[in-house]
Amino acid sequence: MEKSKLTQHISQQFNQELEHVRSQLLAMGGLVEQQIRDALTALIEADSKLGEQVVREDYKVNAFEVSIDEECSRILARRQPAASDLRLIMAVIKTITDLERIGDEAEKIGRMAVRLAETERPQDYYAEIAHRLVDVHARQGRCAHRSRLRGHHPPADHLHDGGS
Repeated sequence: MEKSKLTQHISQQFNQELEHVRSQLLAMGGLVEQQIRDALTALIEADSKLGEQVVREDYKVNAFEVSIDEECSRILARRQPAASDLRLIMAVIKTITDLERIGDEAEKIGRMAVRLAETERPQDYYAEIAHRLVDVHARQGRCAHRSRLRGHHPPADHLHDGGS
């Protein structure tokens, strides 16, 4: 949701609540992006310490989900939003669920990186493929994340053509 639309409410408190949810969602999305990036880097570079860090920090993603979900529930109960505000809150709830699942996948990749770091494997065996995956995944995540906040969905071709 664009920041300018938040100023349309009579209640300044409601504006602040919506802005807080929006900023928390953006922070959660940034954390998940970093977790994926770190997990894939740990996998590519056989960095068990980085993989362990990703696993240890998964709780942060889970805490964001719980906190944002509770805040959205409070807003729904107290404010009974309509139209675009209701769509925003529902999109946030769906997005945090998706981000939490992606965070769980990052944790799995981190665990895998730790296990694989202990095995012998050819240098750069997966590096090129993994680097491309990191780039594509990061672009898709940013594009989808921003689109949901703006209330629309990008064309699928845009995700694969190198644009962001």
